[in-house]
Amino acid sequence: MRNTQHAGTRWFRLGVMAISIGLIGGLSGCEDDGSGSQPGDGSSHHGGSGRLAVDIFGNRGGVLAAVPSGLCLGEARVLWSNGVRGFSTDDSAPDQPLTASVSCGWVSASQTLVPQNVFSAPSVFAVLKADRTLAVWGSRRLGGDTSALPAQPQNVVAVAGNERAMAALQADGTVIGWGRAGSGASFAGPVGIGSADATSPVAPLGKVAKLWPTKRGFVALNSDGSASSWGNIETTFDGNGGSKSISSYFDAARLAAFKDVASVSHNLGAVALLKKDGSVLAFGDPNSGGDASPLAAKLNNVASIAATDYNFAALKKDGSVVVWGLNWDGQTSDYYDGSEPMPAGVSTVQTNLNVFAALKQDGSVATIGSAYFDRGADTGPVAANLTGVRKLYASKTAFAALRKDGSVVTWGDGARNDASGVQHQLNRVRSIAATELAFAALRQDGSVVTWGDELRGGDSSAVRHRLRDVVAVFANDYAFAALKADGSVVTWGAPTHGGDSSAVRSRLVNIRAIYSTPLGGFLAVAKDGKFVAWGSPSAGGSAPAGLAAIPYVKN
Repeated sequence: MRNTQHAGTRWFRLGVMAISIGLIGGLSGCEDDGSGSQPGDGSSHHGGSGRLAVDIFGNRGGVLAAVPSGLCLGEARVLWSNGVRGFSTDDSAPDQPLTASVSCGWVSASQTLVPQNVFSAPSVFAVLKADRTLAVWGSRRLGGDTSALPAQPQNVVAVAGNERAMAALQADGTVIGWGRAGSGASFAGPVGIGSADATSPVAPLGKVAKLWPTKRGFVALNSDGSASSWGNIETTFDGNGGSKSISSYFDAARLAAFKDVASVSHNLGAVALLKKDGSVLAFGDPNSGGDASPLAAKLNNVASIAATDYNFAALKKDGSVVVWGLNWDGQTSDYYDGSEPMPAGVSTVQTNLNVFAALKQDGSVATIGSAYFDRGADTGPVAANLTGVRKLYASKTAFAALRKDGSVVTWGDGARNDASGVQHQLNRVRSIAATELAFAALRQDGSVVTWGDELRGGDSSAVRHRLRDVVAVFANDYAFAALKADGSVVTWGAPTHGGDSSAVRSRLVNIRAIYSTPLGGFLAVAKDGKFVAWGSPSAGGSAPAGLAAIPYVKN
């Protein structure tokens, strides 16, 4: 796509580029967003004058935006070191440095980000320090404290966190876990199928190359292609919150197929593995999709897997979808058996707690799930407007569709997802963020429009006068944080879970990225490595005193 700036001498104006982790998307690979806007539109200026420069906003592993400033002779172009051209990129290799280079005529400038050094779990932050050790904080019971370890993690290359435990992958391929033992923090017991020790891996850990969390466990891929898993899985609907060892779900046949893992998805009671050959292996409670063998013939050439609370959906490379797990509608049986009608020509799948929303290649939307829960399976009232959709977003109970013309269509959760009062403002929208029950739309002029549960960020009236010149919106389950062009931050939502940042407002300067824990913590990182944490102390809202800096830009 063509950059729409006029040729000639121009001062860059800082545009509105939305960036976040998880729920905030962006476009990559083009010089504008398809609506004719780009850095240079909007009301916010990158003040001052001087030589060409570029700043990057966003988190490693999420969406990053390059914003040029200074004198530009001609047409500006941005090239990322991952090969993407355009003002934004999806960061798919956060463990490597990444550079954005802007050029105008014969002049160029660049900025390089350090590899990912902030990791988060539901209630814990972990920061990888320059010496490859960790600073960890948050819920002490659920992985926010490493003091009980006989030896601290060293030479760490990656961190994974589940609901109750954390694990660090070290450079030599070994893994150290901490937190709740039954959730994978310890694996000292005997290795083997059917082991009674809930912390025991189903197969030996060799030199681990990659590590993924499940709800209360972990999956590891060894460098030789073999794999293992440990921790526990909740038994669905037993009424007592019971669980079983992950090893109890394995037999010899399933263990033989447990290899060459490409990605891991999980729901409340099961785990689905996408293998490198495009096939799928599932384990866990069959009520939640822990057995995919009845659909094995269809589960090939899979590109990605999405999960709701009790289902999985595999998006195949040909655009078809295969769903397994509980079928609340019971159209053919209590479980999806492959005979249910499924959409074709699908490009992406978005989920909330109960429903899959499939964005089709023609810009229309189809849903999969039961209308019983009012979570968005019924698109009837808005079906006529679900055309020309560019991207789908979800809270835990509803959906929002961003159309190519910048308008927004929202549906689901009729009691807490009423956007009628702000619908006239939902135009020229660039991106959308969501807490568990509310949405925030970032418009191209740098303003923000919110709707949904008032206690979860749906009401931003108290800070509306400050929501100008916003370049990014971030969220946890309870609150929003808006990053402004001048590096300041505006927050709203549940006060004790990050919605009130007044105590640290004077320190929220020159910010470039904001990270969050779902249960109520925020961590803001400045361009110079200074950082600020706020929100619930039990969810990472209070950083340790011994952490000096969190580098953002590579020197």
